[in-house]
Amino acid sequence: MARPRSEEKRSAILMATIELVAEQGLGAATADVAKRAQVPHGSVFTYFGTKAELLNAVYVELKSELADAILERMPDDRNTRDQLRHLWISWTAWGVSSPTKRRTLAQLSVSDQITEDSRRAAMTFAGRAVEIVRRAASNGALRAVPIAYVGALVETMVGTTMDFMTRDRDNAEVIRDAGFEALWHALN
Repeated sequence: MARPRSEEKRSAILMATIELVAEQGLGAATADVAKRAQVPHGSVFTYFGTKAELLNAVYVELKSELADAILERMPDDRNTRDQLRHLWISWTAWGVSSPTKRRTLAQLSVSDQITEDSRRAAMTFAGRAVEIVRRAASNGALRAVPIAYVGALVETMVGTTMDFMTRDRDNAEVIRDAGFEALWHALN
């Protein structure tokens, strides 16, 4: 009979993968993941059948964590500007405070190893955030384009803002707020 899987080992493998992908890219070896996670190499494949499955699990995990951070304490007043601002502040805070996770998520987001199932799962987590962006863009110049395009523009703007916030911590709030105003005007 197979031994029960340990959530602790699974988490260690995921965290090691996040760190190594941020440091080395998607070519990081599973042997290095196992070493960093302090588990036997075979354990990586006990928990994740293939490297692609491992990368997909990391992608879904990070997208879920980001969605949780964005949606935590989201104002319920249906004021689209307030909700979008909360989304923006939460997203930039997550990215600036989690640069390793942010770098890994950025690489995974453009990887052809991430399956459509994983991308759909991530969209499920982010559904409420996507709806806020959709409402913000519903009357502006982007109202007639696919929401995926609008989302890509938002991701680019938030990424650029996080880069500059990280580079200039003394002016991080000013940069964050200016980025939000630019986003609001671009969408609305």
